Amino acid sequence: MPTPTLEVLSSPSAASVKTAESAADAVRTGEAGVQASDETVVVDARVGRLTEARRERVRQRALAEIPWWYSPWGHLAGTTGIGVGVLALSAYELHAISGFVWTDLFAVLVACLVANFFEWRVHKGILHKRTWPWEIIYDKHTPMHHMIYVEEDMALRSTAEFRLVLIPAAGVLGIVLAATPFAVGIGKLWSASAGWLFLVATSLFMVSYELLHLSYHAPKTSIVNRLAILRILRAHHAKHHDPRLMQRWNFNVTVPLFDWIMGTIAPRDAPRS
Repeated sequence: MPTPTLEVLSSPSAASVKTAESAADAVRTGEAGVQASDETVVVDARVGRLTEARRERVRQRALAEIPWWYSPWGHLAGTTGIGVGVLALSAYELHAISGFVWTDLFAVLVACLVANFFEWRVHKGILHKRTWPWEIIYDKHTPMHHMIYVEEDMALRSTAEFRLVLIPAAGVLGIVLAATPFAVGIGKLWSASAGWLFLVATSLFMVSYELLHLSYHAPKTSIVNRLAILRILRAHHAKHHDPRLMQRWNFNVTVPLFDWIMGTIAPRDAPRS
C-alpha cells in the first residue's frame, strides 16, 4: 500500500536528508545517547523525510526485538482474558448480593465516563509527550507505533505485529488493579453492587479498547471493517495517525466523547503542513 504523499516544505540536500534520517532512526531504536523529541516524527513528515523505506526499517527493527517465545494469540487471550475473568468474578459476587436496585447501574455510566477521560488524557499527555516515569511507553508509541503505521498504511502485515499494537497483558492488569480502590470506595459509599459494576465496566472498557484498536489496524478488507460503525471509528483513529495531526487531534481510541468535549476532534480542514 502506498505511503501518503507528504508535502515538502524545504529542499534539503541528499546528504543532509540521509544524515537526518540515520540520526533520527538511531534515536528511535535506542542507538544514540539522546532522547527523541515529541515533535521529531511531525517535523520529519512536514519536510518529506518520512519515507516508506525509512518506516520499513523501523518496522523491521521493532519486529527483530520480539522474543522468540512471543505468541500473538496468547497476547490477545491474555488481555481479553483479564476482562472476562473480572466479569465472571463480578457476576458471581453480584449474584450473591441482595438488595440490588436499578440505580446501581449508574455506576456503569460513571465507569465509562471516567475510563473515556482516562483514555484521552493518557494518550495525549503520556503517549505523545515524553514524561517521567513513562518514557518507555512514549518511546514505544510516538517514535515507533506512529512511525510504522500512518493514515494510509494502517494495516498489520502479520500477527507478530500484535505486539506493536496491543497493550501488554500486565498493563491491562495494572489498570484493573488501579481501578480496584475506586470500586471499593464506591462499594462503601454507594453500594456493593455499584462497586462491582464499576469494576467490571472498567475492565470491559479496557477489553473494548484493545479489540477496537486491533480492528483499526486490520486490513480494510477484513470482516470487522464491514461494519459501518467500525469504519467510522477507524477513520477517526486513522486521521490521528497522520504524523502532522497526531500531536493535536483525535486522542480517543474507543468512542471520541472526550475528543468532542475537549475540542480535539480534527476538523476536515485541519492543516497538514
